[in-house]
Amino acid sequence: MNKTIKLLTLSAMFTALTIVLTTFGKIPIGNGYIHTGDSVIYLASCILPFPYAVFTAAVGGALSDALGGYFIYILPTLIIKALITLPYSSKSETILTKRNAMMIIPAGAVTIIGYFITGLLLFGWSGAVIGLLGDTIQAVGSAVVFLIFAAALDKAKFKQNIKIMMLT
Repeated sequence: MNKTIKLLTLSAMFTALTIVLTTFGKIPIGNGYIHTGDSVIYLASCILPFPYAVFTAAVGGALSDALGGYFIYILPTLIIKALITLPYSSKSETILTKRNAMMIIPAGAVTIIGYFITGLLLFGWSGAVIGLLGDTIQAVGSAVVFLIFAAALDKAKFKQNIKIMMLT
């Protein structure tokens, strides 16, 4: 099997995990919902090459909105989720590097600011402010879940095993 097919398969797995953690672990709040699906996006961004991570984030997030009936958020989610992949790097041998651990801050900020702007455009000032608490909880919760999963996957040498799989 060639490397592109293996990367597409891995991307599909991370997309599905994003959908599952987002759609089935969501808690409705305000005009949207909170979830920890972004933790999978952070993981994918530390494991997959850039275009594959962007695909996983954008499609996984947008499909979660569609499956949950939040159609009005599909376009903003495509953009916001793609942007939260940008600070991470997949170039190291491990997932949880000091750099990637620090990138939860700009990724969380993009989530909070992106959905605040979305709320402002869709619901006005009060709707945007109402969403701030949920977006902040979501960013922090996803960061914590990411740190736990990344440490566990590093202990299991997940990234090294993926690289070996790509070579065979």
